Amino acid sequence: MAETNPNQDMADFWSKTPGITWSENDHILDATLAPVLDHLLENAQLRDEERVLDIGCGTGLSTIRASEAVGPAGFVTGADIAAQMLVKARKQAVGRANVEFLCADAQLHAFQKAAFDAVISRFGVMFFSDPVAAFANIARAVKPGGRMVFMTWASAAENPWFSLPRDVAVARLGPVDPPPPHAPGPMGLADVEYTHDGFAKAGLNNVTITRLPMDLPPPGTARDMGAFALTIGPASRILADKDGNEADAAAIIEGVTDAYRAYETDAGLRIPAVLNRIDVRV
Repeated sequence: MAETNPNQDMADFWSKTPGITWSENDHILDATLAPVLDHLLENAQLRDEERVLDIGCGTGLSTIRASEAVGPAGFVTGADIAAQMLVKARKQAVGRANVEFLCADAQLHAFQKAAFDAVISRFGVMFFSDPVAAFANIARAVKPGGRMVFMTWASAAENPWFSLPRDVAVARLGPVDPPPPHAPGPMGLADVEYTHDGFAKAGLNNVTITRLPMDLPPPGTARDMGAFALTIGPASRILADKDGNEADAAAIIEGVTDAYRAYETDAGLRIPAVLNRIDVRV
């Protein structure tokens, strides 16, 4: 009997409509998350000639940026479970000889042992069904003395990018069941104690988790982002799950727009966020 992939549901999820939607809107998402990627790369301190693994690379911007940091003599492998998103990643990296993309589940994939100087991830390590197995598997691919730097979300309550659209949709359409604690998903590693324990069980004890307040700068106006909330994210899922109609959609857009107006500045929208940066020495 063929072995069942424990993350197949996640692979299916990101390789269908959500992955297509992300790919079509990655310019908005990459702009919104630009400070996150900048912070990740600054703290990863990638150097010339290094070999780097980028977990959950999506449509490829983080991999491309990392390839610029390691120079032509370095090499970066972008890995993602979603084949659909890698289609665009490969298009965006055409002509870059020091980049490759691998459709793989990092929890299970047999990476070459001690092949990488560094592993990075911008929001790509919160989706594993078994984080302990995933962390241990990824660590085997890191050279002794190498490092891993991962960016993850703190709680939804601390991140209006998630909580405001969800709350508006719930107010319109009714409550939804909360996900189980530590379930795979954007907030899967929000609990710092749980995350530390997972790395320890994976045999990784040189781990520092830093909470980071940060403003996200989505492009466009509050109304633009109100409409975008029905493209991807919790409001769009609730609308679909509750069989919402056009009137519901319009009401949610108005509600999210009104909520985001609190974050308008002279420089554009600035939505407060709280992230966790995970630094691991192998």
